[in-house]
Amino acid sequence: RVVLHGREKSERLYLSLSGGRKTMSADMQDAGNLFGCDAMLHVVPSDKMPESMKDDNQTGPVPPEYNNAFVPLLVNGHVDTSLVVAGDNEPVKAGDYPLPAGDDMVIRFDEDKKLEAEIQERKNRSSRLYANFYSMISGPKDGRNRRDVFRKLYFLHPDILRKIQEYELGKDGDRDRRIILSLPKTELHTHLGGVLSPAEIIKAAKTEQDYIADKNTPFSVKFQRHIQKILSYEGRLQDFETEVFGEYLNEDKFFRIDITPYEKLGDWQGSKLLQTKSTIGKAVRLYAQKLVADNVRYVELRCSPYNYTKLGLSVSDVLDCIMDGMDEFDDRLEYRLICIIGRQSEKDSIQENIQLLQEAYKKNERFAAKLAGIDLAGNEAKGKPSELRESFMPLLKDCVHITIHAGETEDVESIWEAVYHLSADRIGHGLKLKDKPELLRHFVDRGIGVEMCPSSNDQIVGYRDKPGSYPLLDYLNEGLKVSLNTDDCGISRTSNTDEFLKAASLCPGLTLWDCIILIRNALSTAFCDSKTKTRLMHDFEDVMLDICEKEFAR
Repeated sequence: RVVLHGREKSERLYLSLSGGRKTMSADMQDAGNLFGCDAMLHVVPSDKMPESMKDDNQTGPVPPEYNNAFVPLLVNGHVDTSLVVAGDNEPVKAGDYPLPAGDDMVIRFDEDKKLEAEIQERKNRSSRLYANFYSMISGPKDGRNRRDVFRKLYFLHPDILRKIQEYELGKDGDRDRRIILSLPKTELHTHLGGVLSPAEIIKAAKTEQDYIADKNTPFSVKFQRHIQKILSYEGRLQDFETEVFGEYLNEDKFFRIDITPYEKLGDWQGSKLLQTKSTIGKAVRLYAQKLVADNVRYVELRCSPYNYTKLGLSVSDVLDCIMDGMDEFDDRLEYRLICIIGRQSEKDSIQENIQLLQEAYKKNERFAAKLAGIDLAGNEAKGKPSELRESFMPLLKDCVHITIHAGETEDVESIWEAVYHLSADRIGHGLKLKDKPELLRHFVDRGIGVEMCPSSNDQIVGYRDKPGSYPLLDYLNEGLKVSLNTDDCGISRTSNTDEFLKAASLCPGLTLWDCIILIRNALSTAFCDSKTKTRLMHDFEDVMLDICEKEFAR
Protein backbone atom coordinates (compact mmCIF):
# COMPACT_ATOMS: atom_id res chain seq x y z
CA ARG A 1 0.00 0.00 0.00
CA VAL A 2 2.86 2.36 0.75
CA VAL A 3 4.38 1.85 -2.70
CA LEU A 4 0.98 2.14 -4.39
CA HIS A 5 0.27 5.47 -2.67
CA GLY A 6 3.81 6.68 -3.32
CA ARG A 7 3.56 5.88 -7.01
CA GLU A 8 0.30 7.79 -7.43
CA LYS A 9 1.23 10.82 -5.30
CA SER A 10 4.88 11.38 -6.25
CA GLU A 11 6.50 12.49 -9.47
CA ARG A 12 9.45 10.27 -8.57
CA LEU A 13 9.52 7.25 -6.32
CA TYR A 14 12.66 5.67 -4.83
CA LEU A 15 12.59 2.46 -2.87
CA SER A 16 15.31 1.52 -0.41
CA LEU A 17 15.84 -1.94 1.04
CA SER A 18 18.21 -2.89 3.75
CA GLY A 19 19.23 -6.31 4.94
CA GLY A 20 19.14 -9.67 3.23
CA ARG A 21 16.51 -11.30 1.08
CA LYS A 22 13.82 -11.33 3.73
CA THR A 23 10.04 -11.12 3.41
CA MET A 24 9.82 -7.33 3.57
CA SER A 25 12.53 -6.94 0.95
CA ALA A 26 10.75 -9.37 -1.36
CA ASP A 27 7.43 -7.60 -0.87
CA MET A 28 8.95 -4.21 -1.63
CA GLN A 29 10.67 -5.50 -4.74
CA ASP A 30 7.39 -7.06 -5.86
CA ALA A 31 5.54 -3.78 -5.20
CA GLY A 32 8.16 -1.84 -7.16
CA ASN A 33 7.77 -4.22 -10.06
CA LEU A 34 3.96 -4.10 -9.98
CA PHE A 35 3.41 -0.39 -9.61
CA GLY A 36 6.70 1.02 -10.87
CA CYS A 37 9.49 3.06 -9.27
CA ASP A 38 12.28 5.30 -10.55
CA ALA A 39 15.06 3.60 -8.63
CA MET A 40 15.55 0.86 -6.09
CA LEU A 41 18.46 0.83 -3.66
CA HIS A 42 19.41 -2.39 -1.96
CA VAL A 43 21.76 -1.94 1.03
CA VAL A 44 23.56 -5.07 2.21
CA PRO A 45 26.77 -5.63 4.22
CA SER A 46 29.61 -6.08 1.77
CA ASP A 47 30.73 -9.33 3.39
CA LYS A 48 27.32 -10.82 2.59
CA MET A 49 27.19 -9.55 -0.95
CA PRO A 50 26.46 -12.37 -3.43
CA GLU A 51 29.19 -13.03 -5.97
CA SER A 52 26.71 -12.30 -8.77
CA MET A 53 26.34 -8.73 -7.49
CA LYS A 54 30.04 -7.81 -7.36
CA ASP A 55 29.99 -6.25 -10.83
CA ASP A 56 31.16 -2.65 -10.53
CA ASN A 57 28.52 -1.61 -13.02
CA GLN A 58 25.81 -2.44 -10.49
CA THR A 59 27.52 -0.83 -7.54
CA GLY A 60 26.94 2.76 -6.50
CA PRO A 61 29.30 4.82 -4.36
CA VAL A 62 29.64 3.62 -0.78
CA PRO A 63 29.29 6.52 1.71
CA PRO A 64 31.71 6.24 4.68
CA GLU A 65 28.92 6.14 7.22
CA TYR A 66 27.80 2.78 5.88
CA ASN A 67 30.99 1.22 7.27
CA ASN A 68 31.86 -0.98 4.37
CA ALA A 69 28.23 -1.61 3.29
CA PHE A 70 27.56 -2.43 -0.34
CA VAL A 71 24.88 -0.29 -2.08
CA PRO A 72 23.82 -1.65 -5.48
CA LEU A 73 21.69 0.89 -7.33
CA LEU A 74 19.05 -0.76 -9.52
CA VAL A 75 17.47 1.85 -11.77
CA ASN A 76 14.11 0.70 -13.13
CA GLY A 77 12.91 3.87 -14.80
CA HIS A 78 9.13 4.38 -15.03
CA VAL A 79 8.00 0.78 -14.78
CA ASP A 80 4.29 0.30 -15.40
CA THR A 81 2.96 -3.23 -15.46
CA SER A 82 -0.55 -2.28 -14.36
CA LEU A 83 -2.09 -3.85 -17.44
CA VAL A 84 -0.50 -7.19 -16.63
CA VAL A 85 -1.82 -6.98 -13.10
CA ALA A 86 -5.16 -5.37 -13.80
CA GLY A 87 -6.92 -7.92 -15.91
CA ASP A 88 -10.03 -5.77 -15.81
CA ASN A 89 -8.80 -2.80 -17.89
CA GLU A 90 -8.55 -0.71 -14.72
CA PRO A 91 -5.29 -0.42 -12.74
CA VAL A 92 -5.24 -0.87 -8.99
CA LYS A 93 -6.00 2.52 -7.39
CA ALA A 94 -4.60 3.79 -4.11
CA GLY A 95 -7.92 5.32 -3.12
CA ASP A 96 -9.47 1.86 -2.91
CA TYR A 97 -6.84 0.78 -0.38
CA PRO A 98 -6.24 3.59 2.16
CA LEU A 99 -3.24 3.58 4.47
CA PRO A 100 -3.95 2.97 8.18
CA ALA A 101 -3.62 5.95 10.48
CA GLY A 102 -0.12 6.54 11.86
CA ASP A 103 2.70 9.03 12.19
CA ASP A 104 5.27 9.76 9.49
CA MET A 105 7.66 7.07 10.67
CA VAL A 106 5.52 4.12 11.70
CA ILE A 107 2.42 2.63 10.10
CA ARG A 108 0.86 -0.41 11.74
CA PHE A 109 -1.28 -2.72 9.65
CA ASP A 110 -4.03 -4.95 10.94
CA GLU A 111 -5.20 -8.12 9.16
CA ASP A 112 -6.74 -6.29 6.19
CA LYS A 113 -5.29 -8.11 3.20
CA LYS A 114 -7.70 -6.93 0.53
CA LEU A 115 -4.96 -5.49 -1.67
CA GLU A 116 -2.91 -8.67 -1.42
CA ALA A 117 -5.96 -10.72 -2.38
CA GLU A 118 -6.76 -8.41 -5.31
CA ILE A 119 -3.20 -8.57 -6.62
CA GLN A 120 -3.14 -12.35 -6.34
CA GLU A 121 -6.46 -12.71 -8.15
CA ARG A 122 -5.26 -10.48 -10.97
CA LYS A 123 -2.04 -12.44 -11.24
CA ASN A 124 -4.09 -15.63 -11.41
CA ARG A 125 -6.21 -14.18 -14.19
CA SER A 126 -3.13 -13.07 -16.08
CA SER A 127 -1.65 -16.56 -15.88
CA ARG A 128 -4.96 -18.08 -17.02
CA LEU A 129 -5.10 -15.63 -19.90
CA TYR A 130 -1.67 -16.73 -21.06
CA ALA A 131 -2.36 -20.43 -20.61
CA ASN A 132 -5.77 -20.32 -22.32
CA PHE A 133 -4.61 -18.16 -25.20
CA TYR A 134 -1.55 -20.32 -25.78
CA SER A 135 -3.75 -23.41 -25.72
CA MET A 136 -6.07 -21.82 -28.28
CA ILE A 137 -3.37 -20.90 -30.78
CA SER A 138 -1.38 -24.12 -30.37
CA GLY A 139 -4.28 -26.56 -30.12
CA PRO A 140 -5.97 -28.66 -32.83
CA LYS A 141 -6.29 -26.73 -36.06
CA ASP A 142 -9.87 -27.81 -36.82
CA GLY A 143 -11.08 -24.27 -36.22
CA ARG A 144 -13.74 -25.27 -33.69
CA ASN A 145 -12.24 -23.54 -30.65
CA ARG A 146 -10.12 -20.96 -32.46
CA ARG A 147 -12.86 -18.57 -33.49
CA ASP A 148 -13.27 -15.08 -32.06
CA VAL A 149 -14.89 -15.09 -28.64
CA PHE A 150 -15.28 -12.57 -25.83
CA ARG A 151 -11.68 -12.06 -24.74
CA LYS A 152 -12.31 -11.88 -21.00
CA LEU A 153 -13.45 -15.49 -21.03
CA TYR A 154 -9.77 -16.37 -21.27
CA PHE A 155 -9.42 -15.16 -17.67
CA LEU A 156 -11.45 -18.21 -16.62
CA HIS A 157 -9.75 -21.20 -15.11
CA PRO A 158 -8.85 -23.67 -17.90
CA ASP A 159 -11.14 -26.30 -16.35
CA ILE A 160 -14.12 -23.94 -16.58
CA LEU A 161 -13.22 -23.01 -20.14
CA ARG A 162 -13.06 -26.66 -21.09
CA LYS A 163 -16.50 -27.31 -19.55
CA ILE A 164 -18.01 -24.50 -21.63
CA GLN A 165 -16.40 -25.79 -24.81
CA GLU A 166 -17.66 -29.31 -24.13
CA TYR A 167 -21.16 -28.41 -22.93
CA GLU A 168 -23.54 -29.58 -25.67
CA LEU A 169 -27.04 -28.19 -25.81
CA GLY A 170 -29.90 -30.65 -26.08
CA LYS A 171 -29.04 -32.98 -23.21
CA ASP A 172 -30.58 -30.96 -20.36
CA GLY A 173 -33.34 -28.74 -21.71
CA ASP A 174 -34.13 -26.90 -18.48
CA ARG A 175 -30.50 -26.03 -17.81
CA ASP A 176 -29.94 -25.10 -21.46
CA ARG A 177 -32.81 -22.62 -21.37
CA ARG A 178 -31.74 -21.14 -18.04
CA ILE A 179 -28.16 -20.56 -19.25
CA ILE A 180 -29.09 -19.13 -22.67
CA LEU A 181 -31.77 -16.91 -21.12
CA SER A 182 -29.21 -15.50 -18.68
CA LEU A 183 -26.76 -14.54 -21.45
CA PRO A 184 -26.96 -11.03 -22.96
CA LYS A 185 -28.05 -11.34 -26.58
CA THR A 186 -28.40 -9.42 -29.83
CA GLU A 187 -31.21 -9.44 -32.39
CA LEU A 188 -30.28 -8.36 -35.93
CA HIS A 189 -33.14 -9.75 -38.02
CA THR A 190 -36.67 -9.03 -36.79
CA HIS A 191 -39.66 -7.52 -38.62
CA LEU A 192 -42.03 -5.18 -36.77
CA GLY A 193 -44.87 -6.48 -38.93
CA GLY A 194 -44.53 -9.97 -37.47
CA VAL A 195 -43.60 -9.54 -33.80
CA LEU A 196 -47.04 -9.91 -32.18
CA SER A 197 -48.60 -13.11 -30.89
CA PRO A 198 -52.41 -13.50 -31.23
CA ALA A 199 -52.86 -12.31 -27.65
CA GLU A 200 -50.74 -9.24 -28.37
CA ILE A 201 -52.62 -8.51 -31.60
CA ILE A 202 -55.80 -8.21 -29.50
CA LYS A 203 -54.01 -5.89 -27.03
CA ALA A 204 -52.85 -3.63 -29.86
CA ALA A 205 -56.31 -3.59 -31.44
CA LYS A 206 -57.91 -2.61 -28.12
CA THR A 207 -56.07 0.73 -28.26
CA GLU A 208 -58.38 1.60 -31.19
CA GLN A 209 -61.56 -0.17 -30.07
CA ASP A 210 -63.51 3.10 -30.37
CA TYR A 211 -62.17 3.91 -33.83
CA ILE A 212 -64.79 5.51 -36.09
CA ALA A 213 -64.18 5.11 -39.79
CA ASP A 214 -63.94 8.11 -42.06
CA LYS A 215 -66.50 7.10 -44.69
CA ASN A 216 -64.66 9.15 -47.30
CA THR A 217 -61.60 6.91 -46.99
CA PRO A 218 -62.08 3.30 -48.18
CA PHE A 219 -59.09 2.04 -46.23
CA SER A 220 -60.47 3.60 -43.06
CA VAL A 221 -63.57 1.41 -43.35
CA LYS A 222 -61.38 -1.66 -43.88
CA PHE A 223 -59.29 -0.71 -40.87
CA GLN A 224 -62.39 -0.34 -38.67
CA ARG A 225 -63.69 -3.75 -39.75
CA HIS A 226 -60.29 -5.31 -39.11
CA ILE A 227 -60.19 -3.89 -35.57
CA GLN A 228 -63.74 -5.07 -34.87
CA LYS A 229 -63.02 -8.55 -36.18
CA ILE A 230 -59.94 -8.88 -33.97
CA LEU A 231 -61.84 -7.65 -30.91
CA SER A 232 -64.64 -10.14 -31.57
CA TYR A 233 -62.15 -12.76 -30.35
CA GLU A 234 -61.51 -11.04 -27.03
CA GLY A 235 -61.93 -13.66 -24.32
CA ARG A 236 -61.63 -16.44 -26.93
CA LEU A 237 -57.86 -16.55 -27.41
CA GLN A 238 -57.74 -20.20 -28.42
CA ASP A 239 -60.26 -19.56 -31.18
CA PHE A 240 -58.26 -16.58 -32.40
CA GLU A 241 -55.04 -18.60 -32.44
CA THR A 242 -56.84 -21.17 -34.59
CA GLU A 243 -58.09 -18.37 -36.85
CA VAL A 244 -54.57 -16.96 -37.26
CA PHE A 245 -52.56 -20.17 -37.64
CA GLY A 246 -55.06 -22.79 -38.78
CA GLU A 247 -53.39 -26.17 -39.18
CA TYR A 248 -50.00 -24.60 -38.44
CA LEU A 249 -50.84 -24.58 -34.73
CA ASN A 250 -49.62 -28.14 -35.05
CA GLU A 251 -45.80 -27.92 -35.08
CA ASP A 252 -45.61 -31.03 -37.26
CA LYS A 253 -47.64 -29.19 -39.93
CA PHE A 254 -45.70 -25.93 -39.51
CA PHE A 255 -42.82 -27.30 -41.54
CA ARG A 256 -41.54 -26.60 -45.06
CA ILE A 257 -44.59 -24.51 -45.96
CA ASP A 258 -42.71 -22.11 -48.34
CA ILE A 259 -42.48 -18.32 -48.15
CA THR A 260 -45.94 -17.24 -49.40
CA PRO A 261 -48.02 -19.17 -46.81
CA TYR A 262 -45.58 -18.05 -44.12
CA GLU A 263 -45.99 -14.37 -45.01
CA LYS A 264 -49.78 -14.78 -45.10
CA LEU A 265 -49.70 -15.72 -41.41
CA GLY A 266 -48.86 -12.08 -40.69
CA ASP A 267 -52.04 -10.72 -42.28
CA TRP A 268 -53.67 -10.04 -38.91
CA GLN A 269 -50.93 -7.64 -37.92
CA GLY A 270 -48.49 -5.65 -40.08
CA SER A 271 -49.92 -2.98 -42.35
CA LYS A 272 -53.53 -4.03 -41.71
CA LEU A 273 -53.19 -3.14 -38.02
CA LEU A 274 -50.30 -0.70 -37.63
CA GLN A 275 -51.88 2.44 -39.08
CA THR A 276 -52.36 4.67 -36.03
CA LYS A 277 -50.04 6.07 -33.39
CA SER A 278 -51.73 3.98 -30.71
CA THR A 279 -51.51 0.61 -32.51
CA ILE A 280 -47.93 1.22 -33.65
CA GLY A 281 -46.87 2.41 -30.20
CA LYS A 282 -48.55 -0.54 -28.45
CA ALA A 283 -46.97 -3.08 -30.80
CA VAL A 284 -43.50 -1.59 -30.28
CA ARG A 285 -43.87 -1.54 -26.49
CA LEU A 286 -45.13 -5.11 -26.37
CA TYR A 287 -42.18 -6.24 -28.45
CA ALA A 288 -39.65 -4.28 -26.40
CA GLN A 289 -41.02 -5.88 -23.23
CA LYS A 290 -40.41 -9.32 -24.73
CA LEU A 291 -36.86 -8.39 -25.70
CA VAL A 292 -36.05 -7.19 -22.19
CA ALA A 293 -37.57 -10.33 -20.64
CA ASP A 294 -35.45 -12.43 -23.03
CA ASN A 295 -32.27 -10.54 -22.03
CA VAL A 296 -31.76 -9.08 -25.50
CA ARG A 297 -29.58 -5.99 -25.00
CA TYR A 298 -29.30 -4.77 -28.61
CA VAL A 299 -31.83 -4.96 -31.45
CA GLU A 300 -32.04 -3.74 -35.02
CA LEU A 301 -35.78 -3.47 -35.65
CA ARG A 302 -36.92 -3.67 -39.29
CA CYS A 303 -39.93 -1.72 -40.47
CA SER A 304 -41.65 -0.37 -43.60
CA PRO A 305 -42.78 3.08 -42.38
CA TYR A 306 -44.41 4.06 -45.71
CA ASN A 307 -46.74 1.04 -45.41
CA TYR A 308 -48.20 2.47 -42.18
CA THR A 309 -49.37 5.80 -43.65
CA LYS A 310 -52.76 4.82 -45.12
CA LEU A 311 -54.73 6.66 -42.42
CA GLY A 312 -52.84 9.90 -42.74
CA LEU A 313 -49.63 9.46 -40.76
CA SER A 314 -46.48 10.67 -42.47
CA VAL A 315 -43.34 8.52 -42.71
CA SER A 316 -41.75 10.75 -40.08
CA ASP A 317 -44.83 10.34 -37.80
CA VAL A 318 -44.52 6.56 -38.04
CA LEU A 319 -40.82 6.64 -37.27
CA ASP A 320 -41.43 8.89 -34.26
CA CYS A 321 -44.06 6.46 -32.93
CA ILE A 322 -41.62 3.57 -33.21
CA MET A 323 -38.79 5.49 -31.57
CA ASP A 324 -41.05 6.81 -28.78
CA GLY A 325 -41.97 3.23 -27.89
CA MET A 326 -38.42 1.95 -27.97
CA ASP A 327 -37.05 4.93 -26.05
CA GLU A 328 -39.13 3.92 -23.01
CA PHE A 329 -36.73 0.99 -22.62
CA ASP A 330 -33.47 2.80 -23.38
CA ASP A 331 -32.08 2.03 -19.92
CA ARG A 332 -32.27 -1.69 -20.69
CA LEU A 333 -32.22 -1.95 -24.46
CA GLU A 334 -30.05 -0.37 -27.14
CA TYR A 335 -31.83 -0.21 -30.49
CA ARG A 336 -31.39 0.86 -34.09
CA LEU A 337 -33.82 0.87 -37.03
CA ILE A 338 -33.50 -0.83 -40.39
CA CYS A 339 -35.95 0.34 -43.06
CA ILE A 340 -37.28 -2.23 -45.49
CA ILE A 341 -37.51 -1.87 -49.24
CA GLY A 342 -39.92 -4.51 -50.58
CA ARG A 343 -38.53 -6.21 -53.65
CA GLN A 344 -42.03 -7.15 -54.82
CA SER A 345 -42.92 -3.47 -55.33
CA GLU A 346 -42.82 -1.79 -58.71
CA LYS A 347 -39.62 0.06 -59.63
CA ASP A 348 -41.30 3.48 -59.31
CA SER A 349 -42.61 2.58 -55.86
CA ILE A 350 -39.17 1.41 -54.72
CA GLN A 351 -37.58 4.67 -55.88
CA GLU A 352 -40.34 6.68 -54.18
CA ASN A 353 -39.82 4.84 -50.86
CA ILE A 354 -36.09 5.39 -51.03
CA GLN A 355 -36.72 9.09 -51.62
CA LEU A 356 -39.11 9.24 -48.63
CA LEU A 357 -36.47 7.67 -46.40
CA GLN A 358 -33.82 10.11 -47.57
CA GLU A 359 -36.12 13.04 -46.85
CA ALA A 360 -36.94 11.71 -43.38
CA TYR A 361 -33.25 11.18 -42.72
CA LYS A 362 -32.48 14.81 -43.55
CA LYS A 363 -35.40 16.30 -41.60
CA ASN A 364 -35.64 14.03 -38.56
CA GLU A 365 -32.43 14.18 -36.50
CA ARG A 366 -33.52 11.45 -34.11
CA PHE A 367 -34.22 9.10 -37.02
CA ALA A 368 -30.86 9.99 -38.57
CA ALA A 369 -29.16 8.93 -35.31
CA LYS A 370 -31.09 5.66 -35.08
CA LEU A 371 -31.08 4.52 -38.71
CA ALA A 372 -28.74 1.55 -38.99
CA GLY A 373 -29.33 0.51 -42.58
CA ILE A 374 -31.64 -0.63 -45.36
CA ASP A 375 -33.06 -4.10 -45.91
CA LEU A 376 -34.12 -5.50 -49.27
CA ALA A 377 -36.78 -7.99 -48.19
CA GLY A 378 -39.63 -10.05 -49.57
CA ASN A 379 -39.96 -12.97 -51.94
CA GLU A 380 -36.56 -13.40 -53.63
CA ALA A 381 -38.17 -14.51 -56.88
CA LYS A 382 -39.87 -11.10 -57.34
CA GLY A 383 -36.91 -8.74 -57.47
CA LYS A 384 -33.29 -9.60 -58.20
CA PRO A 385 -30.50 -7.38 -56.81
CA SER A 386 -29.07 -7.01 -60.31
CA GLU A 387 -32.34 -5.38 -61.40
CA LEU A 388 -32.38 -2.93 -58.49
CA ARG A 389 -28.86 -1.48 -58.54
CA GLU A 390 -29.94 1.73 -60.26
CA SER A 391 -32.71 2.28 -57.70
CA PHE A 392 -30.31 1.63 -54.81
CA MET A 393 -27.58 3.91 -56.18
CA PRO A 394 -28.62 6.93 -54.01
CA LEU A 395 -28.27 4.74 -50.91
CA LEU A 396 -24.92 3.40 -52.07
CA LYS A 397 -23.69 6.95 -52.62
CA ASP A 398 -24.74 7.81 -49.05
CA CYS A 399 -22.72 4.80 -47.78
CA VAL A 400 -25.75 3.32 -46.01
CA HIS A 401 -25.38 -0.17 -44.51
CA ILE A 402 -27.32 -2.71 -46.56
CA THR A 403 -28.63 -6.15 -45.64
CA ILE A 404 -30.50 -8.32 -48.12
CA HIS A 405 -32.73 -11.37 -47.84
CA ALA A 406 -30.95 -13.85 -50.07
CA GLY A 407 -30.35 -17.57 -50.43
CA GLU A 408 -33.43 -18.55 -48.43
CA THR A 409 -35.78 -19.80 -51.14
CA GLU A 410 -33.68 -19.02 -54.23
CA ASP A 411 -30.30 -20.47 -55.21
CA VAL A 412 -26.85 -19.16 -54.34
CA GLU A 413 -26.86 -16.78 -57.32
CA SER A 414 -29.22 -14.58 -55.31
CA ILE A 415 -26.53 -14.21 -52.63
CA TRP A 416 -23.82 -13.47 -55.20
CA GLU A 417 -25.96 -10.70 -56.71
CA ALA A 418 -26.67 -9.22 -53.28
CA VAL A 419 -22.96 -8.85 -52.58
CA TYR A 420 -21.66 -7.91 -56.01
CA HIS A 421 -24.54 -5.77 -57.30
CA LEU A 422 -25.75 -4.09 -54.09
CA SER A 423 -22.63 -4.30 -51.89
CA ALA A 424 -24.49 -6.01 -49.04
CA ASP A 425 -22.82 -5.80 -45.62
CA ARG A 426 -24.95 -8.66 -44.30
CA ILE A 427 -27.20 -11.33 -45.75
CA GLY A 428 -30.50 -12.50 -44.33
CA HIS A 429 -30.71 -16.32 -44.08
CA GLY A 430 -27.99 -17.28 -46.62
CA LEU A 431 -28.95 -20.94 -46.51
CA LYS A 432 -27.59 -21.65 -50.00
CA LEU A 433 -24.20 -20.00 -49.44
CA LYS A 434 -22.68 -23.44 -48.84
CA ASP A 435 -23.35 -24.26 -52.51
CA LYS A 436 -20.65 -21.86 -53.70
CA PRO A 437 -17.45 -22.38 -51.63
CA GLU A 438 -15.53 -19.56 -53.31
CA LEU A 439 -18.31 -17.11 -52.38
CA LEU A 440 -18.34 -18.43 -48.81
CA ARG A 441 -14.59 -17.78 -48.58
CA HIS A 442 -15.23 -14.24 -49.83
CA PHE A 443 -17.74 -13.76 -46.99
CA VAL A 444 -15.16 -14.96 -44.47
CA ASP A 445 -12.42 -12.74 -45.90
CA ARG A 446 -14.66 -9.67 -45.99
CA GLY A 447 -16.34 -10.32 -42.62
CA ILE A 448 -19.82 -10.23 -44.20
CA GLY A 449 -22.44 -11.32 -41.67
CA VAL A 450 -25.14 -13.95 -42.21
CA GLU A 451 -28.38 -13.58 -40.22
CA MET A 452 -29.78 -17.06 -39.74
CA CYS A 453 -33.25 -17.67 -38.27
CA PRO A 454 -33.53 -21.38 -37.35
CA SER A 455 -37.28 -21.49 -36.64
CA SER A 456 -38.47 -19.68 -39.76
CA ASN A 457 -35.78 -21.42 -41.86
CA ASP A 458 -37.20 -24.77 -40.77
CA GLN A 459 -40.82 -23.65 -41.13
CA ILE A 460 -40.28 -22.25 -44.64
CA VAL A 461 -37.53 -24.44 -46.11
CA GLY A 462 -37.47 -27.51 -43.82
CA TYR A 463 -34.49 -29.10 -42.04
CA ARG A 464 -35.76 -31.03 -39.04
CA ASP A 465 -36.25 -34.28 -40.99
CA LYS A 466 -32.57 -34.30 -41.99
CA PRO A 467 -30.44 -33.89 -38.84
CA GLY A 468 -27.18 -32.09 -39.58
CA SER A 469 -28.42 -30.60 -42.87
CA TYR A 470 -28.89 -27.12 -41.41
CA PRO A 471 -25.62 -25.36 -42.36
CA LEU A 472 -25.08 -23.39 -39.14
CA LEU A 473 -22.21 -25.47 -37.73
CA ASP A 474 -20.55 -25.75 -41.14
CA TYR A 475 -20.62 -21.96 -41.39
CA LEU A 476 -19.21 -21.55 -37.89
CA ASN A 477 -16.40 -23.97 -38.58
CA GLU A 478 -15.51 -22.06 -41.75
CA GLY A 479 -15.19 -18.88 -39.67
CA LEU A 480 -18.30 -17.21 -41.12
CA LYS A 481 -19.79 -14.34 -39.07
CA VAL A 482 -23.15 -16.04 -38.60
CA SER A 483 -25.72 -14.92 -36.00
CA LEU A 484 -29.05 -16.29 -34.70
CA ASN A 485 -32.25 -14.24 -34.96
CA THR A 486 -36.04 -14.62 -34.75
CA ASP A 487 -37.20 -13.19 -38.12
CA ASP A 488 -40.88 -12.84 -37.06
CA CYS A 489 -41.17 -13.94 -33.44
CA GLY A 490 -44.98 -13.65 -33.41
CA ILE A 491 -45.45 -15.67 -36.57
CA SER A 492 -42.78 -18.27 -35.81
CA ARG A 493 -43.84 -18.40 -32.12
CA THR A 494 -40.30 -18.04 -30.89
CA SER A 495 -37.86 -15.85 -28.96
CA ASN A 496 -34.13 -15.20 -29.24
CA THR A 497 -33.48 -17.78 -26.51
CA ASP A 498 -35.69 -20.28 -28.35
CA GLU A 499 -33.65 -19.79 -31.51
CA PHE A 500 -30.52 -21.10 -29.79
CA LEU A 501 -32.45 -24.14 -28.56
CA LYS A 502 -33.94 -24.65 -32.02
CA ALA A 503 -30.46 -24.42 -33.55
CA ALA A 504 -29.28 -27.11 -31.14
CA SER A 505 -32.11 -29.41 -32.26
CA LEU A 506 -31.17 -28.87 -35.91
CA CYS A 507 -27.42 -29.11 -35.30
CA PRO A 508 -26.51 -31.97 -32.95
CA GLY A 509 -23.26 -31.13 -31.16
CA LEU A 510 -23.86 -27.37 -30.87
CA THR A 511 -21.99 -26.27 -27.73
CA LEU A 512 -22.34 -23.39 -25.32
CA TRP A 513 -19.00 -22.14 -26.66
CA ASP A 514 -20.59 -22.02 -30.13
CA CYS A 515 -23.53 -20.04 -28.71
CA ILE A 516 -21.23 -17.48 -27.14
CA ILE A 517 -19.41 -17.11 -30.46
CA LEU A 518 -22.77 -16.62 -32.22
CA ILE A 519 -23.61 -13.81 -29.79
CA ARG A 520 -20.26 -12.15 -30.39
CA ASN A 521 -20.66 -12.55 -34.16
CA ALA A 522 -23.96 -10.69 -33.95
CA LEU A 523 -22.38 -7.79 -32.09
CA SER A 524 -19.37 -7.65 -34.38
CA THR A 525 -21.59 -7.43 -37.50
CA ALA A 526 -24.12 -5.00 -35.99
CA PHE A 527 -24.67 -1.76 -37.89
CA CYS A 528 -24.28 0.55 -34.87
CA ASP A 529 -21.38 2.97 -34.56
CA SER A 530 -18.02 1.69 -33.33
CA LYS A 531 -18.24 3.52 -29.97
CA THR A 532 -21.57 1.86 -29.13
CA LYS A 533 -20.32 -1.50 -30.35
CA THR A 534 -17.19 -1.30 -28.18
CA ARG A 535 -19.25 -0.38 -25.12
CA LEU A 536 -21.64 -3.27 -25.72
CA MET A 537 -18.74 -5.67 -26.24
CA HIS A 538 -17.31 -4.76 -22.83
CA ASP A 539 -20.74 -4.95 -21.16
CA PHE A 540 -21.49 -8.32 -22.73
CA GLU A 541 -18.17 -9.91 -21.82
CA ASP A 542 -18.38 -8.75 -18.19
CA VAL A 543 -21.77 -10.46 -17.86
CA MET A 544 -20.56 -13.54 -19.76
CA LEU A 545 -17.55 -13.89 -17.48
CA ASP A 546 -19.63 -13.65 -14.33
CA ILE A 547 -22.26 -16.14 -15.55
CA CYS A 548 -19.71 -18.70 -16.71
CA GLU A 549 -17.73 -18.50 -13.46
CA LYS A 550 -20.88 -19.11 -11.39
CA GLU A 551 -22.42 -21.76 -13.65
CA PHE A 552 -19.31 -23.88 -14.10
CA ALA A 553 -17.44 -23.27 -10.84
CA ARG A 554 -15.17 -26.18 -10.03
